[in-house]
Amino acid sequence: MIIYNSGFLILDFDPSTDILSVTMPPVSDILLPEISRSFDVIVEHSRNYDIKRLLFDARETQVDVREEVFAPIISQFVQDLATTRVQKVARVISSSVFREHVVRKVFNNNVLPIQFESFSEMEPAVEWLKH
Repeated sequence: MIIYNSGFLILDFDPSTDILSVTMPPVSDILLPEISRSFDVIVEHSRNYDIKRLLFDARETQVDVREEVFAPIISQFVQDLATTRVQKVARVISSSVFREHVVRKVFNNNVLPIQFESFSEMEPAVEWLKH
């Protein structure tokens, strides 16, 4: 069931699997405040719906931002997410090697109670989240 749709960010919650799917549209000129606000919305809904599993579909998203600008935003999101009951985050990766490097680096550099895995396809990501 769609629990949030801003036209930019879509949050789809499946209560039977306790998976919150996050989809962002294929845009290349995303503004940093929009990214930051989207992360805040994800954290807020994760807390309100007591989400334990997050699935990010990043296949179509294109963000071309320098690491020193993007990394703190991702890092803040990860720290905020750690204050929720989220236990697992699966990310279906984009074609941006740079962005995937930044995301992986932020998750790996923070000591978190959250398991994080990247996948190239949706089905293995969902299966990993279920177990």
